[in-house]
Amino acid sequence: MRTDLDHPDREGRYLLVRSGGHRCAIPVEAIKLVTRVPEVYPLPSSEPRLLGLAQVAGEPVAVVDLHALLDPKSEPGGGHVLTVIVRRPGGGSSLGLAIDEAFGVITVADRRDCATNDPSWVSGRTSVDGRTVVILDPERLFVEANSVEKGAFDAG
Repeated sequence: MRTDLDHPDREGRYLLVRSGGHRCAIPVEAIKLVTRVPEVYPLPSSEPRLLGLAQVAGEPVAVVDLHALLDPKSEPGGGHVLTVIVRRPGGGSSLGLAIDEAFGVITVADRRDCATNDPSWVSGRTSVDGRTVVILDPERLFVEANSVEKGAFDAG
């Protein structure tokens, strides 16, 4: 699946969000829904970054702490007000990203390469209002989320 990120000279539309001290851009075409999830059911012995499962529009969705994914050595966030439901590329299941705030849709025309310590699901960086914004690659994010979910079920 090719995205605007495969063509850094093309503009793309992204939802600008904040999770902890991180600002991130999620491609609009990958977003299914932004919602307040009424309840997340924790899974016993799961990794801290996997908050648990939620029911969204009749579908079970794994909800991951985006802040903890970006900064695994930090304490998990706690002010999660919203969840961005991201579609799996090619269809199928969805993934919930717990965030603190959604600012709106931005257009990213310029982006820089990833930092050397960025996870594989970070596809670049840009600047918005003088702040660094991490651009997420949903396809690669699902690979990471699968390892988090697998770890949750393999633990204990």
